[in-house]
Amino acid sequence: MRALTDRELDAYNMLPRPLAGRVRIVKVPVLTPGTAGMTLGRFVLLTNDTDRDGTCQLLAHELVHVRQWHELGAPRFLFRYLRSYAQQLVRHRHHQRAYRAITFEVEAYNVADVWMRMDRISVAGGEIPTGR
Repeated sequence: MRALTDRELDAYNMLPRPLAGRVRIVKVPVLTPGTAGMTLGRFVLLTNDTDRDGTCQLLAHELVHVRQWHELGAPRFLFRYLRSYAQQLVRHRHHQRAYRAITFEVEAYNVADVWMRMDRISVAGGEIPTGR
């Protein structure tokens, strides 16, 4: 288990820095099939934790979920997440399409996509978002 690096704290601006400082990354050997990351409160489970330079889109996506958990609290987040999944599963009748239509997932994918497209500047041999 680890905290975000200073570089990651600077780069991932999708959640307030005090909350980002409480995030813990947990490398796990396996998650459900087709899953590379999962968030449980302030704990982000990743099957691959090699990108620690502040450029990992998956981590950006999971950090949006950390913010969602924090804003709603565990019971409300879980209820709304599961309700949204159930509604989308009835609508789409396909797990992957239902998952991608969950309101929390739509937000996390959108925020991570925008974050990845941000202008980046070279810093100490790598790149971090400039916020422009």
